[in-house]
Amino acid sequence: MSGPSGPSGPPDPAAFTAALEELGFLLVQEDRRGVRQHARAPNRFLTEWVHDDGAEALLTWEVDLGDFCAAMGWQIGAAETSFQILYPQYDVRLARDVEAIAAEIVRLEARLSRLDLVDPPL
Repeated sequence: MSGPSGPSGPPDPAAFTAALEELGFLLVQEDRRGVRQHARAPNRFLTEWVHDDGAEALLTWEVDLGDFCAAMGWQIGAAETSFQILYPQYDVRLARDVEAIAAEIVRLEARLSRLDLVDPPL
């Protein structure tokens, strides 16, 4: 699933973007340094991000925890939902390889799906 690459390197930005689009990512923006930011939203609360600097990919994610709790009829603290975001303590740095990114997404989503708030060892 990795995009076309030259004989000595990773996929060019257009090929890498096209390969990420196959996973459901959309190019959101390119910052001043040329880092291309792609987003994928498997549901209305979870957003997965790939930041592509041309040399490697950084995978991160965020859950809009405030809105999730409000949708469940719960609240956090004083019920301010605007700035209640859950995200990883450490992002994952990967090669610009869409197969590696896809595997990491599977791992992430499996881990999130196992979150059980009534699990005694939790």
